[in-house]
Amino acid sequence: MSGLSKKTVIELSKKGSRLFRQGDYQEAKEAYLKAYELDKTNFYVLSGLGDVYRKLCQFEESAKYYDAVLELDDKNVFALRGAGDARRGMLLPEEAITFWLRYLLINPRDSHVMVRIADALHKMGRENEAVKYYEDSLEIKPKDNFALLGLGNVYYAQHDDERALQCFETVLESNHHNVVVMTMVGNIYRRRKEFDRAADKYDAALELDSDNTFALFGMGDCFRGKGDMDQAVYWWDKILAHEPENQALWARVGDALGRLGRFEEAEKHYNASLVAGYDLYAVLGLARINHQQGCLDVAIKYCEEALGHDDDHPRVLEELSKIHEDAGNVEEAKALRARIA
Repeated sequence: MSGLSKKTVIELSKKGSRLFRQGDYQEAKEAYLKAYELDKTNFYVLSGLGDVYRKLCQFEESAKYYDAVLELDDKNVFALRGAGDARRGMLLPEEAITFWLRYLLINPRDSHVMVRIADALHKMGRENEAVKYYEDSLEIKPKDNFALLGLGNVYYAQHDDERALQCFETVLESNHHNVVVMTMVGNIYRRRKEFDRAADKYDAALELDSDNTFALFGMGDCFRGKGDMDQAVYWWDKILAHEPENQALWARVGDALGRLGRFEEAEKHYNASLVAGYDLYAVLGLARINHQQGCLDVAIKYCEEALGHDDDHPRVLEELSKIHEDAGNVEEAKALRARIA
């Protein structure tokens, strides 16, 4: 390569790097590709292309350029880390981990890469190995929120509430406005039936994001747990106001309204669920509220409709047996209960 070509490659590489830092990835790619046409073995150009394609979410193309660097220098730390990141984007966590482990042999105290390995292991269901890497990362950087969140998520999934709370509360000490973590802490307290403490967390989350579905649902479920179904309905209806396609919740709120004796509202909720598609539990709910109001023939019709979709559904058979019992059809009720058994 002539001296002029080398100079051009350097200038184009610098231009690509500058554009990349500015977030102009498409223009950065064009600059790097021009440099690549002149020199296909330049580490900076190859790594730059790997970085650009990764940012553009073209992960297979990104991996190709990182791998080209590693063919020339198998200990290049930028390419090892990038190759792992590209495999993560390609949804190949096992391959990603192999590159990141090679990277850690050279940079053993890079806590960020440790967290990436831990995240990948967690997604693969290898929780015990994930915990080790999260803990190793936290030894180097004790307040790292990504490591704390990852470790907390593992403990949360394992129902190790105390350890999960410790991780999440530590995150909130430095990140007071993290709505996701607030709702997860609320979920833990709710799971432990500490409804007032859970509600405090959901309330704090809703002050920052008034439409947050997880906080709204959790708040409603706290009131359900405390036996205040009116308030449970109030909070759940807030979700339905902006998520009318939430079919399962229409039926859940319908059930709550039915228990409150608010039959007309319950019927509207069940029908709203059925607008979104067939819902056996909405049909069962319609049977139940008609039964409660003494409309036995209508209730039977709804149960039979539900059994047309699932002829051995135990909850439908149980409701239908109660209806026949109240209608005086003792033998029919017995036959239905026998089917349940």
